[in-house]
Amino acid sequence: MIIKCKRIVTEDGIVDGYLEIEGKKIKRITQREIGPVDVDASQYRIIPGIFDTHNHGTMGYAMMSAVSDDEANVRGYLKGLASQGVTAILPTAEFELFPVIAKVSKEENDGAKIIGIHSEGPYLNRVGEKAIDTGHPDISLDHLQAMIDAAEGTLKLVGLAPELENADKAIEFLTERGIRVAFTHSNCSYDEAIAAFRKGITVTTHTANVMSGIHHRRMGGLGACLLDPYVNNEIICDLLHVSKEMLQIMFKCKPYDKFMMISDNVPMAGAPIGRYMIDKDLAVNIDEKGYCLTDTGRLCGSTKPVLFGIRNLVEELELPLETVSKMASLNPCRVYGVGDTKGSLRVGKDADFVIISDNYQALQTYSEGRKVYDHEIDTHIFNQAFLDVMSAK
Repeated sequence: MIIKCKRIVTEDGIVDGYLEIEGKKIKRITQREIGPVDVDASQYRIIPGIFDTHNHGTMGYAMMSAVSDDEANVRGYLKGLASQGVTAILPTAEFELFPVIAKVSKEENDGAKIIGIHSEGPYLNRVGEKAIDTGHPDISLDHLQAMIDAAEGTLKLVGLAPELENADKAIEFLTERGIRVAFTHSNCSYDEAIAAFRKGITVTTHTANVMSGIHHRRMGGLGACLLDPYVNNEIICDLLHVSKEMLQIMFKCKPYDKFMMISDNVPMAGAPIGRYMIDKDLAVNIDEKGYCLTDTGRLCGSTKPVLFGIRNLVEELELPLETVSKMASLNPCRVYGVGDTKGSLRVGKDADFVIISDNYQALQTYSEGRKVYDHEIDTHIFNQAFLDVMSAK
């Protein structure tokens, strides 16, 4: 397959030319005409497939056991992700869904590829703006082992609050088994956070959100995230979770290769404005800006995909698309061990890419050389059954 495009975003810059695919791999990227064109994307852009490492659901599909725990739900989720330019995913899932995600991950699916599972918790210490501390279970190494067993080798990331009792034991237990640990939902001080990074935490979850903030006399957990040169920082770039100005400060503190763009999407991503029940005890409200808020006004995940964040960083912060693309694709691929084969458009790598419009909509998404989304064909992606069940009166 040969695709013609004037703006192909590669590791080495933007190429006006041709992208040739052979099987699952990129065979050639060249400015020279090389044969009959199969896809003319001259008026659009081609970017590497997005790797979203923090995503609870999208397009009416949920990684929550209270909503669904069957294989069809996972496959619908993967297709929904492809419609947003995502070709690789760490489903941020509840424990009960680990076995079914592990099973589907071994299949060839018509959507994003599962790289592993992300467990955000259960050992969290919710703090921050309008937070309500609902408590947390005691850390149990037996439960961590049960998580590992249920995931059947696919558990890649576990988030926890390092100030909790026995957190040090959990960090050691997980890292010894090759599982990354994230600094998550924590009320740590600056010094406590730095100490946690030294003990083995290598990722900071939705940096700036649900952690102690920066004060001119107390740097807090956020200050530690930005001043530690080694830890990798997730960032939500919807400009709702973190302001434009704060993002600018972040990018002045650390090199771009330490940031990973995430969505933190919830199942309501792509849903109409309205009120929805995540479970019997928790309602959220989606407003016209895309905020997902509880009745108390607390942010509860995002409804905007990473592609929307790419648009914000390019158009609002005026960052080069090549730089932003690395934060959405190559950086997370390197962190989670697939950077040699995925995350950028380079000869010999997997043919994971997205044709996007100038308003940052995914038109076609390809995973390992196979088209898994086409906006002209896949016109009914959203799970209508979700609206029927979850819409709240």
